Amino acid sequence: MPNLLYYYFDYFNQKDFIRTYYKSNALMSGVFKWILVVIIVYSICCTRNQRIPKRGKEFHPVMCSGNLLDQRDHHYAKEADGSYDNSRMISKLGSCHLMRYTFNQVVGCFNDVLNENNERYYLDRNPSNNVNFIKRPNKNLHFAFIGDSRIRQQFFNLLKLIPDYDRKSEPSPLPFVYHGDMEVTSDIMRLRLSFQWRPLINDSVIDTIRQWATYSQTDRPDLIILGIAMWHMFSTPKEDDHQLYREQLKRLAPFLGQLANVSKVIWLNQYPVVEKYGNIGAMNTEVFSEKIDHYNEAVRSELQNYPEMRILWDSSNSLVEEYIRGCVVFQQRMQLGVYLVTDPDYSYINCNDCRHPGYSALSQATQLLLNDLCNGQHLNFPLK
Repeated sequence: MPNLLYYYFDYFNQKDFIRTYYKSNALMSGVFKWILVVIIVYSICCTRNQRIPKRGKEFHPVMCSGNLLDQRDHHYAKEADGSYDNSRMISKLGSCHLMRYTFNQVVGCFNDVLNENNERYYLDRNPSNNVNFIKRPNKNLHFAFIGDSRIRQQFFNLLKLIPDYDRKSEPSPLPFVYHGDMEVTSDIMRLRLSFQWRPLINDSVIDTIRQWATYSQTDRPDLIILGIAMWHMFSTPKEDDHQLYREQLKRLAPFLGQLANVSKVIWLNQYPVVEKYGNIGAMNTEVFSEKIDHYNEAVRSELQNYPEMRILWDSSNSLVEEYIRGCVVFQQRMQLGVYLVTDPDYSYINCNDCRHPGYSALSQATQLLLNDLCNGQHLNFPLK
C-alpha cells in the first residue's frame, strides 16, 4: 500500500509541503498555548473562590485599623445572645474584623515597625540624603510596661506571642509574681521588653517620664504602656485616696503629653473586677466597680487635656465583663457539683482572684493590642 506521503508530494511540491507543514505546527502550537492559558486562569480563579468565604454572617472583609483601644472609636460587636464577638469590632465606619496574630506575624510586624522607625529617624536628621541608609542607626525596638500587677500581666501575655530565638531575661528565669523590674532582650529580633514595677504614681514615675520626654535618649522606649491605680485604691487612707491620686495625675499628665510627641503612649484603664472574694463570698470593699469608674474618670479627665496622647485603653473592658459573667456561672456550677464528673473550664480557674482578670480575657486583649499596633498603623509610631 503506497505511503500517504507520496500523495502529498504529488499534490504539493516539496517546498510548499515543508512551508505548510511548519505553518500547521505553528498554528497548533499557538492553539495549545491558548488552551493552556485558559486552563491556568480557570484553575487560579477556582482556587481563589474556594479560599474566599461566601458573603454572609461570617464574612468581614474589612480589617480593623486606627485607634482600636479607645471604645469611643471601636467596640466589640455584640451577638444576639448578649455575648461579644472577639473577632469583630464596630466603629463609625461599620464592622471590621480582627487579625489573629501568631509568632510569624508578630515577628513580621515588629520588623516593619523597627525598619520604618530607623529610616524615618535617619531621614529626619539627614534631609539632604534620602537614598543612602547605610549609616542609619541600628536601634533596637523597645516596649516598656510601667505599673502594677495588671501591667505585669500584659507584659507576660505579649511575651507569650514572641518566639524565643535567643531570649535573655533579667532576672532569669522570670518570676511570674514579682514586685520588681524585669527585662527581656533578643539580639536576633533586635527587641527589648521591659517591665518597671511602679504601683503608685510617685516622684520616681514622674521623673522617669520627664526624662524620657525632655531628653534625647537612645534608650527612650518606642512604646510605653502604663496603668497605675489599684494600689492607690487600697494603699492610702479612704478619705483622701482619690484626691491624692488626682494631684499626682496632674503632676504626671504634662510629661505624658510631651512624651507622646516622641513615643507611643498607652494608658491602660482599670478593668472591672469580680465583686466578691472567691470562696468566702464576701463583698470586695476596697476595689469595686463604682470606685474603679471614679478613678478611670479621673484619668480621662486629666489626660484629655493633652491630645498628643492618643490612646486611653478601655475597649477591652467588654472582654473582662464577659469573663466576670463566666466566673459567676463557673462558681454556680462548682456549687452544684457539675465538675465532679466533667473537667472544669480552666479559663475560669482564677475566678477567686478578685483583682486580676483571667488569661481567657487578657489573651484576647493582647491580640487587640497587636491589631492596634500592626494593622497598617506602623507610621503612627511618633518620630523619635
